[in-house]
Amino acid sequence: MQKIRVRQKNQITIPLLIAKEADIKPDDVLEITYMNGVVTLVPAGRKGNKRSVMEYAGAARGTWGKTTEEIEEELKKDRDSWER
Repeated sequence: MQKIRVRQKNQITIPLLIAKEADIKPDDVLEITYMNGVVTLVPAGRKGNKRSVMEYAGAARGTWGKTTEEIEEELKKDRDSWER
């Protein structure tokens, strides 16, 4: 992990290797957040890459069966296999 120093006026310099890897160039705008003790910088134009949790709705459809009866039977098998 690299370390950087916060200068007067709270300025920082992003190390060259990290800037290249993150494709951060001069005059790019970054969004900064602070949560649970962690400071995060994200290039503003890349915010759209986040996906809504709703995009995953139905991802496991059919995994345990197609009908209610099939699903209930699979759940019963799984629950019966648990050690109690």
